[in-house]
Amino acid sequence: MSRPHRLVDRRLAKALLILQSIMIPVAAVLAWLIHDAVAAKSAALGALVYFLASAYFAWQAFKSSGARASRQILSNMYLGLIGKFVIVVVGLILILSSVSPVSMVAVLGGFILVQAMSWIAPFWLARR
Repeated sequence: MSRPHRLVDRRLAKALLILQSIMIPVAAVLAWLIHDAVAAKSAALGALVYFLASAYFAWQAFKSSGARASRQILSNMYLGLIGKFVIVVVGLILILSSVSPVSMVAVLGGFILVQAMSWIAPFWLARR
């Protein structure tokens, strides 16, 4: 007897979160090699902010499944997007207000590097 297919496939989300978590130390090492330890710390913090926001969205969006829960899934996705936006804004404000010294270029570089994995991972995983 064959197993029924899940309507919500969480494999891409899990792979994306793993890839993004790997990119946090990669961003720090790249910033350290390019500039210094302050840039490495800043890049790691920027990457961590986006990773936390992405992890929250994945948790919120995929906590419901099934055809009957379609409205709940859509509602969870909207809540996840709102939460992701709030985490990013509050995280960046906290970094800028409480971390000293900080390199804003490195913070944005780490943030963008982890965000780029959201664009690259689906193509990379589709080839596998």
